[in-house]
Amino acid sequence: MAAASTPEYNFDNRLLLGSALGVADIERYNKASVVDPGRYQVDLYLNSNFISRKAVEFRAVQDGEVYPCLSDAFLRDSGVLVSGIKSGDAPVNAAPAEAPLPDSHSGMTAGADQAGGTDTPGECLPLARRIDGASTAFDLSRLRLDISVPQALMKSTPRGSIDVKSLDAGQTMAYVNYDTNYYTSSSLGYHANSFYAGLNAGVNIGLWRLHQQSAFSYSDAGNFHYSRWNNIRAYAERPLPQIGSDLVVGQNFTGGSLLSSVAYTGFHLETDERSLPDSMQGYAPVVTGIANTNARVVVSQNGNTIYQTTVAPGPFRITDLNPTSFQGDLTVQVFEANGQVSSFVVPFSAVPSSRRAGSSHYSVTVGKVRQIEGVNAAFADLAYERGLTNNVTLNSATRLASDYQALLAGAVFATPVGAFGLNASWSNALDVTGHYTNGWLGSVTYSHTIAATQTTFALAGYRYSTSGYRDFVDALGARAAWESGRNWSSSTYQQRNQFTVNVNQNFNSYGSLSFSLGVSNYYGAKARDTQFQISYNNHFKSLSYNLTFVRQHTGPLYSTNGPDFYTGGGQTNVQTGMQYPTSNTLMATVTIPFGSGPRAASVSGGVTLASNSSSTYQTSVSGIADEAQTVSYGLTGTAQAGDGQRSISGNIQKNLSMITMGASYSQGNGFWQGGATARGSAVAHSGGVTLGPYLADTFGVVEAKGAEGATVRNGQGAQVDRWGYAIVPSLTPYRYNDVALDSKGIGTGAELTGNQLRVAPYPGSAVLLRFSTLTGHAVLIRSTLPDGKPLPLGADVLNSDGAAIGMVGQGGQVYARVPSERGVVTVKWGGQHEDQCTIPYDVSGQDPKAALVNLTAGCAPVEASARQ
Repeated sequence: MAAASTPEYNFDNRLLLGSALGVADIERYNKASVVDPGRYQVDLYLNSNFISRKAVEFRAVQDGEVYPCLSDAFLRDSGVLVSGIKSGDAPVNAAPAEAPLPDSHSGMTAGADQAGGTDTPGECLPLARRIDGASTAFDLSRLRLDISVPQALMKSTPRGSIDVKSLDAGQTMAYVNYDTNYYTSSSLGYHANSFYAGLNAGVNIGLWRLHQQSAFSYSDAGNFHYSRWNNIRAYAERPLPQIGSDLVVGQNFTGGSLLSSVAYTGFHLETDERSLPDSMQGYAPVVTGIANTNARVVVSQNGNTIYQTTVAPGPFRITDLNPTSFQGDLTVQVFEANGQVSSFVVPFSAVPSSRRAGSSHYSVTVGKVRQIEGVNAAFADLAYERGLTNNVTLNSATRLASDYQALLAGAVFATPVGAFGLNASWSNALDVTGHYTNGWLGSVTYSHTIAATQTTFALAGYRYSTSGYRDFVDALGARAAWESGRNWSSSTYQQRNQFTVNVNQNFNSYGSLSFSLGVSNYYGAKARDTQFQISYNNHFKSLSYNLTFVRQHTGPLYSTNGPDFYTGGGQTNVQTGMQYPTSNTLMATVTIPFGSGPRAASVSGGVTLASNSSSTYQTSVSGIADEAQTVSYGLTGTAQAGDGQRSISGNIQKNLSMITMGASYSQGNGFWQGGATARGSAVAHSGGVTLGPYLADTFGVVEAKGAEGATVRNGQGAQVDRWGYAIVPSLTPYRYNDVALDSKGIGTGAELTGNQLRVAPYPGSAVLLRFSTLTGHAVLIRSTLPDGKPLPLGADVLNSDGAAIGMVGQGGQVYARVPSERGVVTVKWGGQHEDQCTIPYDVSGQDPKAALVNLTAGCAPVEASARQ
């Protein structure tokens, strides 16, 4: 079996004179690929891409070499073409696998299954005899098995694809996220208190996820007392990876990409983009070209290489470019084997609804509206988007209800001067007067980057609707308000047109400028709304500064028939001619860091000049207080020019392993206020209840018995508790996640035998991650063979169950972690029965908190021990 492609460092056997190890024994430490027969938990890589972690059996064949047993089914599932796999002939005198010592080769155990363990001897042959040009390389030190198969014998699959069989559905667990806030204040003798608790709970059973979101709020001020429990939504969710979709049943909200968002009770089925590899998500063009020889193809954007591959002579097609920014044409270079280089440009511009050629997205919703009191109208939504070519994406949608119908059709066109999105919508709705009204809404969006000037139109849009166009929620809400006398408020009702633009301009060392504008006009009595913002950012060495101007104008209502409010009988409680003042605000800030590194404090100062209020001056300092970066703080002083108001405020937040807590306080002329926050989670699983940080939709629970104090890396401070569990607050679904433990905080009575696991969860999974640990007393035993010679360097030390618990170091010293106060360990250094001996130990009189116990004992032959 080929050696792993890493530098080799050899033991010089001349330096080991007097050791009982033979040359063959020493040689197994000189080659990473030399391995004893047995079963190992290994990380499998195919053509440098991680496949999964599986149990693989290694067997010795006639030539004495040991090879992995890889079944035909595993190779097929990993993407090897069936036609490329030969039916292996059984090797003569193939040696069966020895029964491995329990856990002696154990790696990490998350989601392990088998790639080998076959009874077909041919499947343990050298891979090159089964697949032309294939090879394997095993690195025992990293428990990594690399499989190399020629690309021509592999199925064509997108980069980053994960086999559904490798996904982890997780365990049955229940959890609750909580986010609480308490606030108390006093102003001129008037006291007020309030409390809020947001709860997000769920239960995972198989692939079903049951969710419930609710909130409790309480407030009191003088004689006023208020409390409310609000059930926000409850629903069941299940991934459907076979069709790349996600199913939701219950109370939820529609996405609102093509049709407006609606709160509903019903079911929703939609394409889950997360199930696609990164190379197939978002928008990227298909690159086609012709190579005259075996050529290297390099794709770059804005001077940065984003893709590189090798192609055979003839036409080539690249369909798995990772999505990048929305803008910047692609430069494709073809480096021929004869030294010739050709290049061409592929236009790249997109808006958010752009799709890559051949991809599609659908969503189906059937249910009843639940966001308007007293209204439970049934409706059905259907939307479909399809990427036809690099340059054209088509989309369509329909919404049907008893007194409402809407249709939408549109397209996205990618051109050399930018991407244009065009949509047209038609609606027919029962109006408040009992008559049907219909109308049109058209929209245009634009996105483009001018590389020469580094100008980006992040998104510019214009939409126009006729007076008869109605949004579904507006039609229902206005009708319900008219009939029942309740108020209905909406900013989209009878909107005539809306224009938005966002522009970013980069000046390199001279900073950057951003600009945004939004203008909305309405039919009827509502006047124009306008918002404008321009901002400049730059830095000088470590000092950074910002200047921002904002102008906002909300148009007034001029009559009782204004479009924003409907009440029973056509009356309104909005005062005729109500004016909303135009506000102009200029803000300038400067930030100076003191020192470098993540703990460095920074000081910022700023001034805010507003047309409708007094000028405000503010100075603040913030930073991280501890080495572990678990404590953050801030202190702010504020002064207002007009009324002389002065205030000072401070806040602090501490990320504990089981909860995140914060506190704040401020005081000024005639007032003070204080607050406290607590945020975290509780997870009930087979091992008990574990507290930890706030959870994402997909999370994990670490099981590491005896490893109390170990920290989950990138786990928001989560630590293994006294019962051996910790929470991994966030995992990425449909992707491989590396979960690692930092053993720095573990006590003297345990150690990790492996500190990293890799898992690919389904969305919403609660994955149990079991880490192997050794518990007991760490001992260093000075021992010799019966003839007085030192024990062989590198020999394995086994417990009574045959599990490896240590090894022999220099001078015949035995390091091991023994599970009990008294017992016997076995030292084994060869394949013969006489190549082993036993050492008795007794640590009952030693300090139980000692990091290492030193002992002296002889090593007796196994035969002698057995007779005793």
